Amino acid sequence: MTGLAQEKIVDGAPALPEDEIRRHLASLPGWELAPDGKSIRREWRFKSFKGPAQIAMLAAWQAECANHHPDIAFGWGHASVTLTTHSAGGVTLNDLIMAARLNLAGG
Repeated sequence: MTGLAQEKIVDGAPALPEDEIRRHLASLPGWELAPDGKSIRREWRFKSFKGPAQIAMLAAWQAECANHHPDIAFGWGHASVTLTTHSAGGVTLNDLIMAARLNLAGG
């Protein structure tokens, strides 16, 4: 997982085939491919509001640093992040890199 987290986010990354996405997801605990194959998502559960807020802020901070922005949702006891590359029409290596970085920093 650390190797993928250290990769560079690049402009114009192409959408990946589903088998390649699934291969990478095997090393990204908690992340799942959407049924349509166009995004990946992870959900976290907590027993407070602080944990979800921290995950949301971490995801937002990482997104700003990489200029690659996910959909983030959170509330008391839960947070979720959905990654896709709209310009590519699906999941790119950039999305997998962001997922790896979030796993590394936020569990």
